[in-house]
Order: sequence, then structure tokens, then C-alpha cells
Amino acid sequence: MQGAGNDAVMSDRLRRLFFAGFIAMILSDAGCSSSSVFTSYTTIMNPLIDGVKSRKFDHALKVLDKYRKGNDKILYLLERGRIAQIKNDLEVSMEDFEAAIEAVRRREEKAIISASDVGAQTSTFLTNDNAVPYKGDGYEKVFLYHFQAFNYLAKKDIEGAGVEVRRANLEQNLALEMYDNEVQKAEEKARAKRIETEQAYANLNTAYHCMDDIAGKVKNSFQNAYTFYLSGIVYELLNQPNDAYIDYKKALQIFPDNTYVQRDVIRLAKDLGMNQELSEYTARFPHVRVADEEGGEKRETGELVVFFENGLVPQKREIKVPIPTPNGFLAVAFPVYAAKWSDIEPLSLSEPASGRILGEAEPLCYVQALAVKSLMEKVPGMVARHLFRSATKAAFQWQTKDSAGTAGTIISSLYNVVSEKADLRSWLTLPRDVQILRKHLSAGTHQLHLEHKASGALSDIDVSIRKNGKTILRVIRIGSVFYSTAITF
Repeated sequence: MQGAGNDAVMSDRLRRLFFAGFIAMILSDAGCSSSSVFTSYTTIMNPLIDGVKSRKFDHALKVLDKYRKGNDKILYLLERGRIAQIKNDLEVSMEDFEAAIEAVRRREEKAIISASDVGAQTSTFLTNDNAVPYKGDGYEKVFLYHFQAFNYLAKKDIEGAGVEVRRANLEQNLALEMYDNEVQKAEEKARAKRIETEQAYANLNTAYHCMDDIAGKVKNSFQNAYTFYLSGIVYELLNQPNDAYIDYKKALQIFPDNTYVQRDVIRLAKDLGMNQELSEYTARFPHVRVADEEGGEKRETGELVVFFENGLVPQKREIKVPIPTPNGFLAVAFPVYAAKWSDIEPLSLSEPASGRILGEAEPLCYVQALAVKSLMEKVPGMVARHLFRSATKAAFQWQTKDSAGTAGTIISSLYNVVSEKADLRSWLTLPRDVQILRKHLSAGTHQLHLEHKASGALSDIDVSIRKNGKTILRVIRIGSVFYSTAITF
């Protein structure tokens, strides 16, 4: 009998050791999968963003460099490439964006799920969505190619820029297909597991109601008029007006109220002899005049194209939403955008020397809305994963009760609470919105005054206008500071 008692004690010890080892394995696996499994991504990034606002670019780049080989390297490379671009360090930006492009390509070309992917997916059942390596949202990958195109333009490599805008446009089409497939797979998996999602959807939609107004600003998160418009500019530089016309029309379809886009579509419809479409557009936009702004002096002018990337995209925060499970309702962590919509304050341009008011930039892309829409499009997949995870954690808790007794139940309960973290990852250095202005100016050097009243940002910049040429002026606002780059073609 004493031997049996010793065996029972030994068996109990072994169960406890097994349980402790299993928890350690899960923690280790989760830690390797992502640095934000237990520490939110915003907690990691916000000190670096504060540094960028005070021009501490090198510190941010140095810290982000530590993450470039991890499973979330795509996200950190996106942030690093963007910060280097704001700093106007083209070589670093190009290198990081190219590394991000290669990492995205490798993930998308995987025909067979690797062992690490299986481990990451398994970890999500006992941790949270942060355990899955970040692959980038559709709108983020579009901006990745878009910003790389800007790097090529800054180096006067128009052909290289053309390659990147074509990649960006292709990405917009692929993102829509991927979204449709992911929604279908999530719903099929839920049906296969006999998991009821209707009540979970209802609860989450109630919690997400605050985002409806912003999400309604865009039809989907996959297409943005800014990228199509830049593509049109690049095609015009490549002397491919037909392709430019196609992409300007796509930009107009997405953002029909922008008068600069309206004008360019009508201008090219006229130049290309698209008479039927020209009639349709002029009837639709009777207020638009394509007459030369400089009258008969057009031959002595060039074009100024201003892109204004305004502020920083809002960040996600965590909320707890009651989700029904076989063991009752559980408070499950979901990401949400709590920032409210505010009117877009335009960038204004003037030329003090001549007393000329060039005008105000007009909105072309609401990046905030793209981010919100992207999150809401993930609802089917998120709900399915959270229901699976809740069921798995509940089963795990019962198993640990049998394996490690009351102590195991307490520890597993604490672990479930600690591991329930919302996925707050997203590209945080993207702009909140993008605006454009396009004007003819006389050939020569112009000193322009830029002002954004809402933030108090203002500056003067000299731009060179070439006869019959184009000058792209890109203005990025971070806090109350403008970062401007002028490229003349």
C-alpha cells in the first residue's frame, strides 16, 4: 500500500512537472513567434513615434533594426522604411522596403505550410492572434509598393517607379480575391466545427458600431485613389497617356469629388480623342474647366503636383466583448479603432513674392478609413478564431485540473486571462489622410509658402519648375513639422 501511495505521489509530481513544462513550452513558442504576444505592438512603437516627432530618426531606426529578422519582420521593415523615407535617407528606405517586399513574396508563395506556421497557428489556440507572424494588410502592401515608387522617383528612375506602381495596382486586385477567399474559409471552418457564430457577430457588431461612420467613407480597404493617381503621374512621365487615363479614371471612381482628378480625366479624354467619354464626363462635371491656367503662356509653364501626407493613422486599442461558448459567455479581447472622424483640414499654398494664392489641397485618400474598413473586413476570421480559442482554452483548463489539480486550475485560469490580448498590430507611421493640388506655374524657381492651420505647421520651400515639365512636391506632416521633397522632371 505504501508503494502505491508513493506511486500516486510520484504520478502527481510528474503531472505537475508536465503541466509546468507545457506552459513553459507555450510561453517560449509564443515569445519566439512575436514580440507582441504579451506586450502590445503599440507599447513598443509609441516611444519610437514620439522620437520621430522630435526628429530622433536614428534612434528609431536603430531600435527597429533589432526586429528585422523576427517573425514580425514585415511590419517592422515597413515602419523602418517609412521612417527612413521621412528622414530622406533613400538608400536605407529602399533597402528596407525591398526586404519587406521579399518577405511578403516568400510568405505568399508558400505552397505548403511550414512547421513554424503550424506552431504559430497552434499557439494562437492557447495565446492570441499576435502569435501568428504579421503578413501585412492589403492596404499596407499597396502602400509598400507605392512608397517604393516614390524612392525610385526621387532617384529619377521613372522606369523603376513604373514597376512599383504596377505592383501596387496588382496588389489591389489580389487583396480583393484574398479577402473573398478568407471570408469563405472562415465560415466553412466554423460550420465544420459546428460553432454558432451568429450571436458572436451580433455582439461584435454592436461593439464595432462606433466605427461604422469612418468605414463608410470607403467601399473597401483594397483600393485607394492615391495609388492610382500616382500611377497616372508615372505613366504620364513615361509618355503612356492611355495607361495614365485608365488609372486616373480608377482614382475618380474611388474618389469622385476631387476636382483635380476630375480635371485630369477630362483633360486626357480630350487629348486622346475619347469623345463619347469626354461628353459624359463634361456633363457629369460641368464646373470643371480644362482651359490652361496660364492662358496663352502655357508653352512657358510647367506643372506642380503636390502630394500632402497628413498626420499619422490612428491606432487600435483593446476592448473586451462577450462571446458565447459552450461554457457560457467569455470576455474576449478584440481590437477596435476608437478615434472619431474629424473634418480634413487642407494644406494651403501661396507664393508670397507674387502675392498669388495657389489654392488648397483636396482629399484624395482617407487612410484612416482604409485601416478601419480593413479591420471590419476581418470580423468573420476573427470571430471564428476567437471561438476556437475559447473552446480550446476551456478544454485545456479542464485537462490541467485533472493533471495538476487545484493548482493547475488556478494557473491555467490566470494564464488564460494574461494571454487574452487583442492584436493591435498595424503600420502606424502611415498618414491619416492624403491630399493633392495640381497647378501650372511659369518656368523658373518659385518660393512657396506651405501652411496647415489645424496643426500650426508652416514652412517655405523653393521649387524649380521646368518648361513643359513636372515637379512633384511631396509634403509629409508629423506633428507640427513638414518634411518636404521636390522632384523635377
